[in-house]
Amino acid sequence: MLRAITVATLLVGMVGGCARPVRPMGYQTIGQDPNRNTAQARKDSTQALRLLKDGKVAEAEELLKKALTADVMFGPAHNNLGLVYFRAGQLYLAAWEFQYASRLMPHQPEPRNNLGLVLEAAGKLDEAIKSYDDALRLEPDNPQLLGNAARARVRKGDKSDELRDMLEKLVMRDTRPDWIEWARKELAMRGKSKEN
Repeated sequence: MLRAITVATLLVGMVGGCARPVRPMGYQTIGQDPNRNTAQARKDSTQALRLLKDGKVAEAEELLKKALTADVMFGPAHNNLGLVYFRAGQLYLAAWEFQYASRLMPHQPEPRNNLGLVLEAAGKLDEAIKSYDDALRLEPDNPQLLGNAARARVRKGDKSDELRDMLEKLVMRDTRPDWIEWARKELAMRGKSKEN
C-alpha cells in the first residue's frame, strides 16, 4: 500500500563524472531562489492530497506542479507527484520523483518505499528489495515496509532465514488481516526453521 505522504525519484543522467538530475517536463522550478515559497508549496501539496483521495488525479497533478514551482526543494510534493505518476503507470517519472524526494528527505522512509513499489512493478526485484531495505533501516518496525520487503523477496524466490524472520515479525506486528494471513501461509509453506 502506498503512503501518500512523500514522493520518490530515479537518478538519471551522468555527464562528465557529475551526476545531474534531468527534470521531468511540465513544471518550472525556482530552486536557486533563496526566497522559495515553502508555505505555498505545503499548502498546494496538502490540497493536492485531498484531490487525490477524491480521485481527482489531473487536478492533483497540476497543484503538485504548482507546489514545486513555488519550492522545488519541497520533498513531500515530489513524493506525492510520484504517487500520481505511479497510479498513472508512468513508472519512469514516478521513480524520478521518488528518488529526488529521497534525497530531499533523507530521514523519511516513504520515498524509498514508494521507489521500491515502482521498481517492483517494473520487475526489478533486486533493486526493489534494496529500496525497501533502505526504508526499513529508517523504520525497522513499520509493518507496511516490512510487508513490502518480504513480498518482494517471496516474488524473487528467496528462501533465506532473513525472509522467515521478516514473515514472523509481520505476523506479530501487522494489524492488517490480509497481510497477517499471507505471512502465515508463506511461513507454513516454508516449514520449520533450521533452528527447530
